[in-house]
Amino acid sequence: MNIPLVNLNRQYENIKEEVDAAIKKILGNSQFINGEELRTLEKNFAEFCNKKYCVGVSSGTSALFICLKCLGIKQGDEVVTSPSTFIATTEAIRLVGAKAIFVDVNESNNLIDVDKIEEKITEKTKAIIPVHLYGNVCDMKKINELAEKYNLKVIEDCAQSHGSTYSGQVVPISDVGCFSFYR
Repeated sequence: MNIPLVNLNRQYENIKEEVDAAIKKILGNSQFINGEELRTLEKNFAEFCNKKYCVGVSSGTSALFICLKCLGIKQGDEVVTSPSTFIATTEAIRLVGAKAIFVDVNESNNLIDVDKIEEKITEKTKAIIPVHLYGNVCDMKKINELAEKYNLKVIEDCAQSHGSTYSGQVVPISDVGCFSFYR
């Protein structure tokens, strides 16, 4: 018996007419990049997250890379993150020339162990990338307190936490959050 890890066909069948109409519209107006549909998505997703802004880019990896660049993370810097993540998190850190500093996860939810972050912070540390997984959100209160104490930026990897909340706030709740629509 073959049981697929991911099967989106049944979901697609339920919304087939809507999806096909949207694709046909995009093909018809040839606005494959930066068109009306992207602006609508950005507006709607910002509202969904209760945020002022949303910028659509090509992938979650690109979003992480762009945020790191915009925040001035560069060659020789260190970024604290979790080893329990998709490769995109570490890839983005390496693409800007920085070094990923891994902090182990806690046993209760497999998220970064906030009690072990501070011991990994050095004078080279410039940012923390907590990774929210399976709808579970990292302890952002403690992470943001550490970031403030050490003047660090926080880039939330929200690729697996669309609509997740922490203390009543939809993620991201820090400097910036990066999402992915990869299945």
